[in-house]
Amino acid sequence: MSANRIQAWGEGLSQGYAGQPSKFVLHPSGLSLSGITLAVEGPTHPEFFVDYPRGGLIEVSYVPTFPGLYKIHIKFFGRDIPGSPFPVEIFGDTQSKQEMVRDVIENVKISGSAASYGKALITNQFLLDPRNAIVSGGLSAYMQGPGHIDVDFKENLDGTIHVQYKPLLSGTYKLNVKFGDIPVQGSPFTIHVN
Repeated sequence: MSANRIQAWGEGLSQGYAGQPSKFVLHPSGLSLSGITLAVEGPTHPEFFVDYPRGGLIEVSYVPTFPGLYKIHIKFFGRDIPGSPFPVEIFGDTQSKQEMVRDVIENVKISGSAASYGKALITNQFLLDPRNAIVSGGLSAYMQGPGHIDVDFKENLDGTIHVQYKPLLSGTYKLNVKFGDIPVQGSPFTIHVN
């Protein structure tokens, strides 16, 4: 079984437009379809829709909701086919960017007292829930205050994320949490550390 025998082509593997279907074609060359997997990296993770017209070809479409650079991974039993991952430039407009910002700001939920109050010399954590936001990936955080603090993430099986920090000094800190360059609701958080 060789991933090198599978071919893929079409405009959806090089460019597209936010909010519009992007399409490409796969030719499995008679190999088992069960071994083919599709995945995407990028500002959003659109779902793939697969159709099997006659002639042994596979037609694939997806609708990216936000502009930016994506990568389409096509694998056969875990091995990349020729050209994979395919870099795809998705173009869009200012309105879709504004809608994306609103969705991130409004739909990422924060819970836990450690988003406002922390204790020095122990690991503090609060819960970040991005499951209702249309973006995933690109999560970053940093703290500013009396001392340097590393911020870590612990991903949970249900799709939520624990944000953890361990301050060495007491005082008032600012915690910035972003997806890409978009701050989540409430960021920067003012955290009082005792």
